Amino acid sequence: MNELFPWRRPVKVPLPPGVKPQLIRHFSIGLLYPVTEETMECRRKAGLDPVPPTAHRFPDAAEDIRTLIRAMKVDKTIGLDLDTMEYLFS
Repeated sequence: MNELFPWRRPVKVPLPPGVKPQLIRHFSIGLLYPVTEETMECRRKAGLDPVPPTAHRFPDAAEDIRTLIRAMKVDKTIGLDLDTMEYLFS
């Protein structure tokens, strides 16, 4: 198919510097922001469980996220080594 439509190949777009640490946090713990005491207190006041139903509550979910990221080859596309959580290129 690429031989017929060579312009349909994937385009690599560099990630903005501010996004990189957020992606590492998401792929590590399953949430973009840390759950602090203040966050838990706000959630209690709102009538929610203090810990959101993310990998904070279900640690195995973070591994599921990494499995999906590897299967979709997102890690290769953005240049992230999921084992070390370091970017291979800037």
